[in-house]
Amino acid sequence: MYSLMKKTVAILPYSQEATCSDHGKHLEIFCETCNTLICVNCSYRDHKHHECELVTDSYSKHREALEKSLNPVKRKIEGLKKVLSALAEREGEIRERGEGVLEEIQEMVEEMISVLRESERKLTEQAKRVTDDKLKVLSEQIKSAEKSLSVLEDVEDYVEQSLKTGSPQQVLRSKKQMMERMSEVTAGINVEELHPKEKADFGLSKDIKLLDHIGDIVTSTVLQQCRVKRIA
Repeated sequence: MYSLMKKTVAILPYSQEATCSDHGKHLEIFCETCNTLICVNCSYRDHKHHECELVTDSYSKHREALEKSLNPVKRKIEGLKKVLSALAEREGEIRERGEGVLEEIQEMVEEMISVLRESERKLTEQAKRVTDDKLKVLSEQIKSAEKSLSVLEDVEDYVEQSLKTGSPQQVLRSKKQMMERMSEVTAGINVEELHPKEKADFGLSKDIKLLDHIGDIVTSTVLQQCRVKRIA
């Protein structure tokens, strides 16, 4: 573009006061053959037999030709101005659309966060409910086991105390009663049933695959999609 401008400057008309470098006379004649300005003396010497006209006559003809040749330039200028206007308008549209997409992303993320918070609340309630249900079963088992243990220890203490402090006659007299009581107590307690019924066998079943890909930025002019991925 710079070289084109230099060429344009180089072909601009000479000053009206320009004179011939060989004869010092005004350049009043235009040689059509050589496409150059000359003086009267030149027309009789180097440019003899050339097609020459007075500058005033040649100027009108060439001015018309130049103006005609300028029309495509003007059309190009007008076309480029329209293109620049369209480009500026499209630039504004793209920037506006880009800002809109960013707002949509923010809204989507906020909505997802809200959904995640709700899922967190539900999962927390579910985890507490499962925990409480299992602990309730174990609590009942603990109470039953402690009650059974207390009964057995009372019987054990009674029998052992009788054996330690009672006379042979007393022991023999109460033997049947103690045997029946021990049989009754042990028969009524099933230790196997008191083993823990519940296990710490629950956990979180994660399903976060959808978070690996939460959306695409798509465009009609680009086949390749810019995929947004979760940061690991």
